[in-house]
Parts: sequence; C-alpha cells; structure tokens
Amino acid sequence: MTETEGKYEQNVKPLKICFLITTALVLVLATTIVILKRNHRVLEKTNTELVKAFDGLERVKDANLQRKQSLAAIKAQLAGDIDTSSPENRIYGKIDEITSKLKPDDMTITTLEKKGGNLSLHYTIKFINPQYSVLLNAVSQLQHSVFPFSPVNTIAISQTEQNGKGVLEYTISGSVMTPERAKP
Repeated sequence: MTETEGKYEQNVKPLKICFLITTALVLVLATTIVILKRNHRVLEKTNTELVKAFDGLERVKDANLQRKQSLAAIKAQLAGDIDTSSPENRIYGKIDEITSKLKPDDMTITTLEKKGGNLSLHYTIKFINPQYSVLLNAVSQLQHSVFPFSPVNTIAISQTEQNGKGVLEYTISGSVMTPERAKP
C-alpha cells in the first residue's frame, strides 16, 4: 500500500463505520416503524370489534329488559285468583275491567254461552262523540287482552243527530271467552 492509499483508507474508514452504523440504525428504525404501524392497525381493528361487541351487549340487555317487561305484563294479565275462580267469574271480571278502563257511554251484554268447551259472553260498547284515539285505544286494549280472551268482532262508526247536532257514535262488538274447565 502506498502512503496515499493508507491516508485514504484512514480517512474513509471512519466514514464507512459511520455509514454502516447509520444504515443499521435506519434499518432498525424502519423495521420498528413498520412493526408499530402493523400493531396500530391490529389494535384499531380490535377496538372496532370491541365497540361492535359492546353495542351488541347493549342490544342484548335491551332485549332482555323487554322480555322481562313482557313477562311481567303477561303475569299481570294472568295474576289473581285464576286457579280458584270459576270461568264465569273470570268473564264477569273481564267485563268489569272493560267497563272501568274504557268507560263506554253504553254497554250491553248477552247471557253466557257454552260452545265447544269454551264459555263466552258477547258485549257491545258504544262511545258517543269521542275522539278517534278513544276508539283506537279501546280496540287495542280489547285485542291485546291475554286472558280471558276478548276479541273484537265488529266496529261500526256512525253519525247520528242529538239536540240538532251531528255526533259520532263508535260501536264495538266482541266477546269475552275462556275455556270452560281448563286452566290457562
């Protein structure tokens, strides 16, 4: 080696070492950044899935609460002395409930009928000049009764004259039914 080559080698050697160290640091830094980015994407995906899971948990909690409320409503409908009362008393009790809740202007009932193992009583209730919401509420309460059953057979809306004024009259006909001997 010549003296020039030796000086060159001495001057370049530290630069080579710095270059190699810098390259190694850049590679380590680039690898670290790539790994951190990948981990960040995985964490974001996990976070999104956790948010969905928590939303699902809230929906399940809401559905469970609605189920409990529905069961409570059914138990309230079936509560009381169902096991000990006679079918006739259950039907008359339902008629009393209809009268007290709906407060019709007029109500007529027929005698009890026994047909096909069921006991039923037909009713007709009238509302004079109420709002339409009164009719909807009455039909809804009658149709959604769990026990004894009280389906609505007919609904009639007519206009009559009272004291020189036209008034609306809503007539709802239906029946209250219960099994004659079987428990609900």
